[in-house]
Amino acid sequence: MLINTLAKLNKPARNGISAAMVIIAAIAMYRWTIPPHYNYLASAKSYEHAVDDIIEHSKIIKAQVETQKTQLQKLHENSSQLESVLFTSNEAKEFFSDLQVIAEQSGCVVQSSNFIPGKSDSKKKHEGIEVKSANISVLGIYKNIETFVGRLQSRTQKVWIDTVKMENLDETSNNVLCELTITIYQISDKDTP
Repeated sequence: MLINTLAKLNKPARNGISAAMVIIAAIAMYRWTIPPHYNYLASAKSYEHAVDDIIEHSKIIKAQVETQKTQLQKLHENSSQLESVLFTSNEAKEFFSDLQVIAEQSGCVVQSSNFIPGKSDSKKKHEGIEVKSANISVLGIYKNIETFVGRLQSRTQKVWIDTVKMENLDETSNNVLCELTITIYQISDKDTP
């Protein structure tokens, strides 16, 4: 029926209808091919920008991680150095129990030895470090007392001598009474809170 109607039309009308059909087909072809490709290319371009941003962000994060890794390594080295000058709880007990032996090996006699209770810094204790102090009185000649103090401080762990008081007992004897206040820092055991 449509074909019969088209056949009865004159030549200019048929050419107009044919041109309209060609234009409609061209518009349909355009809509089926160009916009999807254009949208695909636009998506690919925005994806490329997103990937570039991710790569740049990744480089920044990698640099930050490297910096933090270096800082962590330095902190670990500092921690190892610090731990080497601190006493463990067993080493602290051993140190205080060996004071008399160290004094005797130095040629001195221990007159008294008392722990100082409560000398602790709550900040340091929170950081896992405890302060242990003791007053010790030794009797001996000056050179032996000097040897005793040298042996206390020649340890790998640090022993701080807070106070030293020396007193000559009498003019006829070379013996000197030396009262020392010593302090050590003990690292808390990892198990205890």
